[in-house]
Formats: sequence, C-alpha cells, structure tokens
Amino acid sequence: MQTDWEILQSKTIDWLRFPMAVAVVMLHYSKYVFPESEGALHFLCILFQEGLCRLAVPCFFFISGFLFFSKLEEKWDWRIWQDKMGKRFRTLLIPYLLWNLIAFFALWLYTRATGDSASLSQEFVNRGGIKMFWSVTGGIPVGSQAYPVDGPLWFIRDLILYIVLTPVVFIFIRWTKIYGLLVLAMAYLAVNRLVPEGFLFFVSGAFFRLEKMNIVETLYPVRGWLYVVALLSLTGLVLIQYNSDSDFWKKLIKFVFLLSGIGSSFSGAASLLHTGRTRVLPFLAGSSFFIFAAHEVLILQQIATLAVQLLVPQTPLGACLAFFVIPVFTVAICLGLLFVLQRLLPRFTGLLTGSRKIKNAYR
Repeated sequence: MQTDWEILQSKTIDWLRFPMAVAVVMLHYSKYVFPESEGALHFLCILFQEGLCRLAVPCFFFISGFLFFSKLEEKWDWRIWQDKMGKRFRTLLIPYLLWNLIAFFALWLYTRATGDSASLSQEFVNRGGIKMFWSVTGGIPVGSQAYPVDGPLWFIRDLILYIVLTPVVFIFIRWTKIYGLLVLAMAYLAVNRLVPEGFLFFVSGAFFRLEKMNIVETLYPVRGWLYVVALLSLTGLVLIQYNSDSDFWKKLIKFVFLLSGIGSSFSGAASLLHTGRTRVLPFLAGSSFFIFAAHEVLILQQIATLAVQLLVPQTPLGACLAFFVIPVFTVAICLGLLFVLQRLLPRFTGLLTGSRKIKNAYR
C-alpha cells in the first residue's frame, strides 16, 4: 500500500510532542543533580543533559517554524498571517502570561510556607517586577541565559518573537534559499550568541515548509545514515565532555548531533507509526505544553523527588534508578493534574494549554 506521507508526517509531529516534553523534564532534573554527581550517575547526567535531552527544544522550534508557514508556501498573504497571529495569541501569549502569573503566586506561597515573610508586593519586586514576564535576571531575553519567572517558558517567549519576525523569515528564505540557511548555521557556529539556536531551527523548519518538503518523506530514505551519525556524534559529545575544554568542538559536535538526532527522531517515530508498533494518543500529545509549563512552577519535581527518596535506597545504584524514576513520576503527576483539571475546569484548562478543544484529549 502506498504511503500517505502527509498523514504520516502529521502523526509523527503529534507523536513526538510527548517524549520531547518528557525529555525537557529529564533535562532539568539532570541539571539539578549534575553538580554533585559522580561515577555512573555523572555519566548519565552528561548523556542526557548534554546529549539526548538537548534534542527537545530545537525539535520544538523546528516543528513550530514548519507549522507556522502552512498555507503560505505559494505566496505571502497578510490575511492568512493575521489569522495565524490571532491563533498564536490564544495558543501562546495567553498561556504564557497565565503560567507566569501562576508561577509568581505559587513561588510566593511556597516561600511563605517555608518561613519567608515577604509581602506579595515585595515578592513582586524581588522577582524583578514586570520584568519577570521576560527575564527575572534582567538580562537580554532572547538567545541568552535569561528566564521568565516560570523558567522553562523562555522557549515560548523566544518563539513569540520569532513568530512576530515571520514576514522577515519568509523574505529571507525566498531570497537566499538554502544558502541563507547555511550562512545562518555558520554564523551560529562561529560567533557565540550571534544567531540563537532556537531561531536557527525555527528558520530550518520554515525552510522545509516553504520549499514544500515533507519532513518524513525527505528523511525516511536516509534514516540509517541519520542513526549512525547521531550515535557517533552522541558518543563524541559524551567523550569530549570528559577530555576537552574546546568550546568550538563541543558546539560543532553538538550541532551535528542536533541535526542528525532530530532527523533520527522524525524517522524513528515515523517508522514506528508506519509499521503499527505505536500510535498517537491524543491525551499524551495534548499534554506536552502543560508538562512543559507546570513541572517546575508547581514544585512537582520536588514532590516527586521527596516521594522517590522515601522509596529508593540512598546508594549509587539507587541514585541512578532515581535519575529515571523522578522525571517519570513528575510527568505522571502532571498528567494526573491535567486530567483532573480538564474534568473540573475545562475552559480554564483550555486557556492554560492554548486549546479550547479539550474533549479531543479523551479520544
């Protein structure tokens, strides 16, 4: 039977959302335990923090760039663009503002519960005032280590800016084609922070769409090579963390891994879906934004850590086991909370997740 590449591509994008959200949770937990890790746990931290989990956010940017330019492949249409901007206002900006407000109040209540007597107004000042919506540190918000009060949502903050710049992205790709993308990649590698990583992958996704390239159909025939390059570059990435102080080589190998790793993720997921070994579960696919936004702000990871510490022996082997169990338990708490909220407060949950079609999550 002939493959319907468009349907397979759509299913692949939906399927990838959940494991990429889980990867973000694992990334944040590995960063938490990395400073005091040693032995096997230290190796796991490097493998996931500097390797596997680093695929998640660039992959999200790539998908976002690809999806935004649907219906704009033939020519630029301001009416379509305005319609897309209106939808992104609901799916990105409103949830972004709500989650940062929730983060602010949750952190204030947490500090009050742990003995801090700061008033709400003082906490607002302590968190940077209005700056907490883009950078609690007051740093340059895009392409730097600057975070809003709900830290993981720096991704949404940057994505909102890139979406505003989509008319420029469209012209850039139309005029420069693949050569402009190569120049962006070289600038990203050559000059630190000149081209934000997220912007590079957002533009890459836009390039695939504007050149009318089906992601899965393009990558599937070379999936074997992608797997090999991803494995080799991941191995190099782990080794260079131990044996090199060269930032350039780390960045270059990481870039090769990101390219081949994202390609492998699409190809691998498409293969599983095409052969029927897995399928898209709408509830899990629709939970990715909630997991992304909630896993730190509601102290869920701390709850999961405490629970696992009571269940897992405090030994080197136990620490390695907890490395996997704690993120999984954190995600499970998020999923349970999302399920309850959808049942009790469907409209509010729709605002939090940027979707009004909550019932789709149960199909």
